[in-house]
Amino acid sequence: MKYIFSILFILTSLLANAQLTAAQYKLKSLDANSENGDFGAAFYGPDKIVFSSSRKNGISNKTWEGNDQPFLDLYIGNVEPDGEITRVRPFSSSVNSKYHDAMVAFSPDLTEIYFTSNNYMNGKVRSSNLKIFKATVGSSGNRINVVTLPINNDKFSNGHPFVSKDGKKMYYISDMPGGLGGTDIYVVDINSGHYGAPKNLGPKVNSKYKEYTPYVDGDILYFSSDRPDGEGGFDIYMTKLDGSIEEPINLGKPMNSKGDDISFIIDQQTQKGYFSSNRRGGKGDDDIYSFEELTVNPICDQVVEGVIRDKISGRPLANAFATIYDSKGKKIRRIETLTDGAFFFKVKCDVSYKITGDKFGYFETDTTLVTTRENAYANKIDFLLDEKEFVDVDGREILNVRSIEFELNEANILERSYDELATVARLMEKFPDMIIQFGAHTDARGGDGYNMWLSQKRASSTVRYLIGIGVDSRRITGKGFGESKLLNNCSNGVKCSEAEHQQNRRTEFVVIRK
Repeated sequence: MKYIFSILFILTSLLANAQLTAAQYKLKSLDANSENGDFGAAFYGPDKIVFSSSRKNGISNKTWEGNDQPFLDLYIGNVEPDGEITRVRPFSSSVNSKYHDAMVAFSPDLTEIYFTSNNYMNGKVRSSNLKIFKATVGSSGNRINVVTLPINNDKFSNGHPFVSKDGKKMYYISDMPGGLGGTDIYVVDINSGHYGAPKNLGPKVNSKYKEYTPYVDGDILYFSSDRPDGEGGFDIYMTKLDGSIEEPINLGKPMNSKGDDISFIIDQQTQKGYFSSNRRGGKGDDDIYSFEELTVNPICDQVVEGVIRDKISGRPLANAFATIYDSKGKKIRRIETLTDGAFFFKVKCDVSYKITGDKFGYFETDTTLVTTRENAYANKIDFLLDEKEFVDVDGREILNVRSIEFELNEANILERSYDELATVARLMEKFPDMIIQFGAHTDARGGDGYNMWLSQKRASSTVRYLIGIGVDSRRITGKGFGESKLLNNCSNGVKCSEAEHQQNRRTEFVVIRK
């Protein structure tokens, strides 16, 4: 491998997080490997792999003097359930060139290919440095509009591109001036074909040694490095992109060996993937190995996103609560919703949780969530709450409707309360023997006599409205209580907040008989 990586990018412990150990992996060498170099696998859709190989019968009939093998070309193969790669064939004669073509990445829609190649122009190599090129992949697999990226420079090398799942970022390595080591990992924003300024991922990722082959799974960055205290030459490491882990985690044996181990990729859903190694026992210079992750990645996490809604109207419910419990029933967190009814939790991978949704005046509902091993997966949970028809308040049974609202200092009902009154009429029809009393209350501001008069007017106005929409007059009465039944200490002369006064300005439909 040291020879191939001379052309691909060599130009010029175990860790502080002892509490974090890598997942366990089961490895398999592939029958598709050749006697020459095979490495740098990249997913091409859900069931295909593209990789680099110097196997015989490639596009170029010339050999590279660095290892006396053919120049590297890109090949594609089918992914089988057991991890094998079958039906290996050249990716495209128009994508491969007569020089080295390796370390590819694809846009999410697979219409664009990014690849590492020699610094050439008009068929001639301009320097020993490498560049990242982009091309459009035609319907027949042919390469169209090959361009060099604006981040390239004749004075240094760029390579090993990886494009994020949303297509908005590209991670790559470079030996540009100002880095921390031989080659560092950088990220650049992609915006409709325009590229931002390269950003070094910093000392929590890069070292004074060489970093290779970045791959991002959700918020986890996998990469290879020849920093000391590893298993061998280049080892595979993982860390969080947000910088929350001080030192990258070495994946350990059997993923890493005394040889060079690079180009880690993993399928989020199957937890299977591939990497490349020149460890002893392989078929050629470098071989591709498949693997399966057997245990949970220690830095794998997910989120729960949802909305609590009224089951009948579908409207989001404010002041509802979402609560999450662990598998032993211990409450982890409780969240109160805002007007959008939304809630959000962070959860761990491969763990069981119970999540509940509730609100005063509604029946509680719950669900069990068993998270997968897919890192950064967003679990979607919506709760539809059934509204209670009756609630108990101080030993009294009351219809579960919001307070009726009136014009200021008037008995005219505001239009936004018509739905509540329609609910009252529906319940009266559902329970044909029920008799209720409507009570109107005020706060203590204003004269006692005025408040009693105003509340009685409002009670009478509400009763008349209900009778007008079909409620039997023999089954409903109305009474104004003024400020005689305050719910707090905000009586005459006591200074209170508006919210405290609002508690006393209320209406109630009390059940006299069901």
